Amino acid sequence: MDDTKKQIALFRYQVIASLLAPQEKRGALKRALTSLAEGSHNHPHHGLIRIGRGTIEEWLYTFKKHGLDGLLPAHRRDRGQARRIDDAVLEKLEELARDRPDLSGVALLAELEARFGRERAPSLTTLYRALKAKGLDTRGGPVRRDHRAFGFELAGDCWQGDVMHGPSLCTTGGKRRKTYLIAILDDATRLICHAEFYFAENLPSLKDCLKQALLKRGVPRRFYFDNGKIFRSRLVLQIAARLGIHVIHTRPYRPQGRAKLERWFRTVRMSFLKRLEIDKLADLASLNRLLFAWIEGEYHVRPHRGLEGEVPLDRWMRLSDGIRSLPQDIDLQELFLSETTRRVAKDGTLSMQGRRFEAGVNFIGQKVSVRFDPRDMRRILVIGQGGESAAAFPVDLEGNTRVKRDQEDPKAEPQRSTPLESLDRLAREIESRDEDDDVQGVLA
Repeated sequence: MDDTKKQIALFRYQVIASLLAPQEKRGALKRALTSLAEGSHNHPHHGLIRIGRGTIEEWLYTFKKHGLDGLLPAHRRDRGQARRIDDAVLEKLEELARDRPDLSGVALLAELEARFGRERAPSLTTLYRALKAKGLDTRGGPVRRDHRAFGFELAGDCWQGDVMHGPSLCTTGGKRRKTYLIAILDDATRLICHAEFYFAENLPSLKDCLKQALLKRGVPRRFYFDNGKIFRSRLVLQIAARLGIHVIHTRPYRPQGRAKLERWFRTVRMSFLKRLEIDKLADLASLNRLLFAWIEGEYHVRPHRGLEGEVPLDRWMRLSDGIRSLPQDIDLQELFLSETTRRVAKDGTLSMQGRRFEAGVNFIGQKVSVRFDPRDMRRILVIGQGGESAAAFPVDLEGNTRVKRDQEDPKAEPQRSTPLESLDRLAREIESRDEDDDVQGVLA
């Protein structure tokens, strides 16, 4: 029996329990029934109620004949039947509901009114009750799909990545800026490889989070990412290809695949964000400082129910034998650099993000490739058309006033090895022409 029916059966038993003892005096049962009917009884669902004498007597004899099961509430004989809808209307309602699952209850009611008139059409409540009785109340609900729980065996087998909208921080000038939490979680151990708040949900933010995760936790075998634009960028695929990582994306509108990370985001909201005093945080670094402390000091060292009570950090240590290290021939810092092109000016400088950098005189006039870290513009890498490269630093205007330039002697004649013949040839032509004129004069 279900719990509700059992509660009612036990309530009925409590009412008649005092009547089950043998009655020694004549008329004692009648007086006891009258006394129970005059009193109030605490019903499990309706509170204090009064019960008729005949009902109590019926419960008593039913219990003596059938036991506790006889006190269970019985179903109505017409259960599942629409008592306020005639058969023709009910048949048409069922036909419409099955054939047109896109119609709402209001739309179905309008169709019935158009066919049978308002007098025969049921109320909206009765219509919904009839749909439920026919098992058609979930026809407009989501299609049931085969979602199965999964888990990888070893640490580093699969990293999940996603973005959560975070709180707004007050910045300089009194304006508030929204933050975004980008997190990378190891599927097998629930360990957070790296998580950090950023002011933008863009590719540079994702690159920085991935780089920190790889530096701290090695190289995974798979990335399991959301279907968002930043996770599908060519640069992410290029990084994965260089490191031998298989990139998998969640199917659109299927967040169930990232349930572990979504559950961790919920833990962040309940256990971390609820304890923050946002207005007292000076900047983004202050927010991330508290986040890092919470992850390492609480989350990583607390038993995890999804791991059967094991601590995420302990599970990582136990299953981390197969973690791959970074390939020796790959410089992770350079792998995550952004790239663009610039034209080097006549003074040997180029412009990046509103700042000028000293590219050098060897690149003057060239269209060069520039590789840089948007979060650290203290140094950039300039690559010329011939493949030569050099580091470039921000222009120091004051320092350049003290740099001694290479001086040229204006009196010194440059050394030239290629002879010029055009003037000598022109002189010979003029001399030959004058000689011809002299000969003609003598003959005349």
